[in-house]
Amino acid sequence: MAEQTLVENDLHEKVTEIIDIFKLYPQVFPGGYYRFLKGRLYNKIDRNELIYKKGVVLTWTKYKRKTKISPNISILKGEIKVNQLVNKNQGNGMARKIFKDFLNKHKTTFYLDVKKDNIKAINFYKKNNFTVVGEKLFGKSQIPGLIMKRQCPITL
Repeated sequence: MAEQTLVENDLHEKVTEIIDIFKLYPQVFPGGYYRFLKGRLYNKIDRNELIYKKGVVLTWTKYKRKTKISPNISILKGEIKVNQLVNKNQGNGMARKIFKDFLNKHKTTFYLDVKKDNIKAINFYKKNNFTVVGEKLFGKSQIPGLIMKRQCPITL
């Protein structure tokens, strides 16, 4: 029983650390973003869809069936949508390394969405072979965003 509590405490501390990293970027993650973040993070941990390493947080969803993410764009079964990529120490290269390792590990097509005014993130994703394939609006305030895609690499 005590071991279980220790594991739960460690998990709670990690989730708290992760949330603190998100809070470093209020221009990307506004106040309302945190309403359900803790629950989503626990869910991602339970589903093994979260990497937290060296101050970098990466979450994703691997789709189990074809799903529309916009009127013209569907993610197919087995494809992955990157939900969040955040680095506690922006500019240290760790997010790039962890992201590239993740992309190379999963031989599939990737999608993500990003706020249209987040030029730094858009350029980062373009350097990682993502292209803009559509637009979307985030939340009740209808913040403009882009949908980006990286094709599955062709293997011979």
